[in-house]
Amino acid sequence: MIVAVMTRSTLGHTGRELEASRLTVGLYVCVTLGALLSVIASLGVGDFMLLINLAGALWTTTLILFLIAYSPMLWVRRPAVAAEPN
Repeated sequence: MIVAVMTRSTLGHTGRELEASRLTVGLYVCVTLGALLSVIASLGVGDFMLLINLAGALWTTTLILFLIAYSPMLWVRRPAVAAEPN
């Protein structure tokens, strides 16, 4: 949920179209798989440490992908978009 809010607010506050790129979809897939592996590990299905380490690697990958995709948007200042007249 936090990753979704971060991506949406970054796009919205920088004046970009609210459309997920392939990289954004990839980071959503990584965070979802990481969460699922965490739940599976807590249920005792499989090797706990292996599943937790894989989940952590997926969460780390998610944050790295977020930085790759969204940090340029956050560092470069774009001119403000003028509001349309009523």
